[in-house]
Amino acid sequence: MQLAPGDCNFKMTQRKVFPLQVMRSFIQQSTLPVRPFCRSWSSVTTSMKKIPPACKYRLPSLQATAHLHTGQSSGDCDQADYSTDDVRVGPPWRVMFFGSDNFSISSLRALHKNTYGENEGKLVDTLHVVCPETKYIKRRGRTRVISPIWQYCHDNDLTTIPWPIRGEVKGYDVGVLSSFGHLVPGHLIDSFPYGIANIHPSLLPRWRGASPITHAILEGDKTTGVSIMRIMPKRFDVGPILLQESLEIPERSTTESLQGILASKGADMILRVLADLPAFIENGRSQTEKGVTLCGKVVASMSIIDWSQTSSEIDRLQRAIGHQFPLETSWHGNQIRLSKMADPMDTAAWEIKVANPALGEVHYDKATQQLCVWCKDGWVGFGEVTLKKKMTAQDFYNGYLSGKDRGRQYFV
Repeated sequence: MQLAPGDCNFKMTQRKVFPLQVMRSFIQQSTLPVRPFCRSWSSVTTSMKKIPPACKYRLPSLQATAHLHTGQSSGDCDQADYSTDDVRVGPPWRVMFFGSDNFSISSLRALHKNTYGENEGKLVDTLHVVCPETKYIKRRGRTRVISPIWQYCHDNDLTTIPWPIRGEVKGYDVGVLSSFGHLVPGHLIDSFPYGIANIHPSLLPRWRGASPITHAILEGDKTTGVSIMRIMPKRFDVGPILLQESLEIPERSTTESLQGILASKGADMILRVLADLPAFIENGRSQTEKGVTLCGKVVASMSIIDWSQTSSEIDRLQRAIGHQFPLETSWHGNQIRLSKMADPMDTAAWEIKVANPALGEVHYDKATQQLCVWCKDGWVGFGEVTLKKKMTAQDFYNGYLSGKDRGRQYFV
């Protein structure tokens, strides 16, 4: 069977797979550009002068579109078909951005700024943003807070698309995802000729999941980084890595401070990937299953202090989740919150004279005006307590701990 360029308008009642040599003949005779796509590319060429030998060309029913598939899995690429004149071979790209929180803002801002670029420096042509359908996010079941992504789009007149997306997605080249928090279905991933690139703040495969920055601090990691990877359906953070860079975690980092560093780094990295997207996809590497660690969402129950832990572990807990959930403990059946934790290095130098302290034992140190609690390897100090209302450590001592008949007091 010989196909000519003019044959692209014929009708077909069924989807057919044509032999490679037939489709190669069609490509060579046609002046239409053809672009390869698959979530698991094994070979890509930007000029299309050299066609990878392992390709299949499919012509969909109703519209004969030359569609190149490469890859290892049999069914990964059967969902999407692209008109040959719709797929771009290089920047500027038509981008759909997926984001939800403050970590996403840096990358969105970088992409938005680039839309105003000129000539060779312009990587983004069109930018539309997918964010949660409601413009509000909940904070511990209390006041609704406007989503930072929605607010940025509102302030900068960016088009927003509510999630979940209903209907077909057409006219985009690539998706960019950053801290989105939702699994993107396979048919939507396949809507993008170049797939969807995810900006993930960890050195994958370490810390796959929802809270990699928090868990890096919780576990005392010395090094972290950012991975730009292609997302896959049904599972989070398992796709091939396009670009990965590491950095040392600064001493006494909090989740918020480290998030800012990694967000800025991720924004820079995604622009570098978009500058040469086909090459990064071609050279992407699969993740190893060695060293895989998982992290779930941060929940309130994580804030309950275990006084059998070391002062360093309790300090890491405070730095990891204290901005979101104040540390909690129990005192005479009442839940109390402890905040303004002292640096354990400072606490170790305090001269607190208590004979044979037990785990959770509470002592007020007048010299430092800190509420001190004994843990596995020493004292930890807090400057603020919330029982029925927020109060200083000194006020808590005066109201609840002082007096000769009170005896020793313990948090559990």
